[in-house]
Order: sequence, then structure tokens, then C-alpha cells
Amino acid sequence: MEPKHKALPVGFRFRPTDCEISKYFLTTKALEQRMRAPNVPEECHDIFSRRPRDLPGYPRETHWYFYCRKLEGQVTFNSHSIWKQIGEETGVLDPKNNDTLVGIKRPFTFVDHEEPDDILLSDKDESPQYNWFMDVFSLPLTISETDWVLCHVFRKNNEPESEEEGENEEKETVDAESLDLLIEKDGNILPPSPSPP
Repeated sequence: MEPKHKALPVGFRFRPTDCEISKYFLTTKALEQRMRAPNVPEECHDIFSRRPRDLPGYPRETHWYFYCRKLEGQVTFNSHSIWKQIGEETGVLDPKNNDTLVGIKRPFTFVDHEEPDDILLSDKDESPQYNWFMDVFSLPLTISETDWVLCHVFRKNNEPESEEEGENEEKETVDAESLDLLIEKDGNILPPSPSPP
């Protein structure tokens, strides 16, 4: 099924927490309960075989949420790409209910095996290989025995910080420390030392 891109009103972003994804969206879907927001997320059963750039709203959007049916092994291969699990599954806990287990999260990354158009790119110009990720949420058997999962696909900028940004952060830290030195123990602020001629 082709997912549709339904824009939210200006200023709104759909960014539920892991607990909200598991406890509300996925549980409601699995138990076939009425949902107040029926169009978000949508169903996309071939998400594991989709390239991120083929998702609706690309490249403007950086986060997507889709329901799909659980796949055997949670990995889909094709001739050009693979979604590969990159870490152990972790429990999603509900902090408002004594850290009850409400979901299971599995992290994946997109590994692109397509040949680049220009094979003579330098290391500096080469685009990062692991900048697309997907968290796949499922429900523990204590809540529901279901094959529904909720997938959160997102993009991360893996470019290292520029030297200027690092220098600015260091300068701000020094300035803050300098201000601390100007405050006396009783809280009065000392006047700044005169600048050299």
C-alpha cells in the first residue's frame, strides 16, 4: 500500500515518545480500538524494502512513522540495499506506571549497496553510509500477541562539527568561567579588571 503524506497544521510536529508509540499508538492498533488520530501513522507494509529517499515528503521531512506487519527476521534484502539490525532490543518502560514494560524497540540502519555515480569521490566528499535509521517497536506478549509493529524512520546528520563551532563552544565556556570568577562569595559582582593600554 502506498503511504500518503498528510501534512499537519503549521507549527505542529508528530514526535511521540517511545512510551507513547508503544502504549498508545501501537497498543490501540493491535487491539483494534478507535484512535483519535486515524491518519497518523499510516500503514506501509513494504517499509523494509523501501529506500528512504522514496518516502513521502523526502527530502523536506526527516522523520516518518508507519504501521506494518512484522517480518521474519525483520530484515529485507534487495539487490541494492538492506535494513540491518545494529543493536540489541531494549524494553520501553512506562515511567508513570512503575516502569511497566509497554514495548520492545529494535534499532536498524539502512546500508546502501548502490554504486555511486562518481566512483572517484574523495573520502571527504563521500556521503556517509549509515545516516538513515529505523526503530521498530513491537508489543510484549503480556499486552498482545500481534504481528503489528510501528516503524520510526529518521535521518541523522553524521557530518562532524566544524572547527568554528567547536571554537565557539570553547569560547562560551571560558566566558562563563570568567564570569564566575568575578562573583564574590557574598554574591556581589566585582568590577571587571581594566583592559591593558
